[in-house]
Amino acid sequence: MLGEVGLAMKHLLAVVVMTVLSGCGGSSCPPGPKGCGDIGGINIPPDLSSAPGEAALVAYLQSGHQRTLSATDTSGNSYALQVDSMPNAGTTTFNGSAPAYSTVDTISLRKNGVFATSSISTDYYFLNPYVPLGRTYGTGTPFALVTSSTPFPATLKVGSSGPVANVTYYHDSTMSIVDADEVGTYVVKASNPVNLLMCLSFAVSSVTAQGTVDSLVAGTETDCYSVEAAGNAGLVSIALTVDGVTLNFK
Repeated sequence: MLGEVGLAMKHLLAVVVMTVLSGCGGSSCPPGPKGCGDIGGINIPPDLSSAPGEAALVAYLQSGHQRTLSATDTSGNSYALQVDSMPNAGTTTFNGSAPAYSTVDTISLRKNGVFATSSISTDYYFLNPYVPLGRTYGTGTPFALVTSSTPFPATLKVGSSGPVANVTYYHDSTMSIVDADEVGTYVVKASNPVNLLMCLSFAVSSVTAQGTVDSLVAGTETDCYSVEAAGNAGLVSIALTVDGVTLNFK
């Protein structure tokens, strides 16, 4: 294990040095506090300040991903969250809207190595431009409908934030019984010279008695993704509430 860490550190150092040589050599590094830093005579490039937005989000939704994140609570319990994402081929109709593209997310949670729970949901959306439409669950309940949305920015800029969508949860697709409301927002944060951090937050509120039966809980989930200048995105962390405790899965 120690040897693996040593090799990883050497690889990281090599990447940093190559980045320095390619990004901070000569006149490419402007003077002053906004330029490259100087540590031990080595120029360090500044953190990435902007990256593709809508294109990166769509590329992520339209490709398969599998990631296992872990967290530990204050009592020492360990959790493992496995997230599998896979786009469906072709298009369909969602709540009368077409052509709707879709991506299936399968999530499973283990506590102290023992299976705890799982869920399967499908997100529906338009492309060109990207417009979220709603979500269904494998159990048939609840049924989420986007009531309004804001165009996702074409370019993500560090320090920027804004609304994404407002969602109403219903007991099922008949939409006769309301379960809860949700507000989605985004924020862009600095990370390192290679990528920035885009975080999507989903705040659920006004949970009804039926919504509680349908497993909805008031609270906020925050999913953070790294986004490179080329538009490649990857899941970094998920903060959500488990058994009344907010855990940050990484």
